[in-house]
Amino acid sequence: MITELKSVRDVWKKMPTERHARLFLENAIWGDDRFCPHCGSLSSRPLRGVSVRPGLYQCIEKECRSQFTVTTKTPLHATKLHLRTWIAAMFLVLTSSKGISSVVMSRILGVNQKTAWKLGHAIRELMDDRQGIAGRLSGVVEVDEAFVGGKPKFRHGVKNKRGRGTGKPIVLVAAARNGQARAVLIPNAQGRTMKPIIEGWIDPASALITDKNPSYGKIGAAFASHHTIQHNKRQYANTKTGAHINTVEAVNAVVQRALIGVYHRLGRKHLQRYLDEIIWRWNHRTPENKVRKRKSSSGLSTSKTTTVWRPIPVVDQMRGLLCGAVGRQMRRTPSWGLRWP
Repeated sequence: MITELKSVRDVWKKMPTERHARLFLENAIWGDDRFCPHCGSLSSRPLRGVSVRPGLYQCIEKECRSQFTVTTKTPLHATKLHLRTWIAAMFLVLTSSKGISSVVMSRILGVNQKTAWKLGHAIRELMDDRQGIAGRLSGVVEVDEAFVGGKPKFRHGVKNKRGRGTGKPIVLVAAARNGQARAVLIPNAQGRTMKPIIEGWIDPASALITDKNPSYGKIGAAFASHHTIQHNKRQYANTKTGAHINTVEAVNAVVQRALIGVYHRLGRKHLQRYLDEIIWRWNHRTPENKVRKRKSSSGLSTSKTTTVWRPIPVVDQMRGLLCGAVGRQMRRTPSWGLRWP
């Protein structure tokens, strides 16, 4: 069983043939219980023969009898690419700190840019926690809105509004101080829009921390406590209550770094999938305490403990991605866009 991958070259080294890649995907998607993606039955048999392609199975339920492979009804459905190429693409997306563009991915994998673009979106489709597996945020949870987009192009005589008056896409972000976060694209920053989302994300026993936006007033009443800070009065932290929104602003900063350094433009149509990718990467980290020792000029030795968040092993992330792959189909449109059957 493959437990570690350190590079793209490692994919080809530890999976020398297509069969090895298929067995890796079968173990990640099915585990020990192979199931039919059409009816969910655990009863199936492998098909063998000269004309039968490797990895083909048939459901033995009388009502079904459908044939399937490990990629059936997943974003890999009907793929013509080598399975190792898919695994290498997952490695690149999961190990990049701010994301990877389709141009760079195509150059590394040896495919064209359109193929790499589709690969990236298929992987982001797997990162959508639509089933709520991650559970609710708890403890101290910070909430804030972010306006995604670069600085408007200068036009003579045109004054662009700032802050909540801008026409940029609005993203609602929540981040718990234990390392978990959520983000979703919203049409506006009104209380009636944000209230059901926040209450669905966060445990009622949690402490909610926000800025002074009036929309959060009634929302905060549903939680154990609600603390606010006011940035426009240069209040960035409250030492008495421990209130600050630095954690959620760190999540927003990652979105901005991905926009500036990698993607350059995040349109409304695909923005949610890019958010899913960024939040996945944020959520799949573990804290590690580091002790640093220093000596002063007088010779006295002091130590300082800091917490460093490191990503979990990439193979474990792949297994987490693929365990819910069945039922998440994504296909090409005639105009080379994306559709969800």
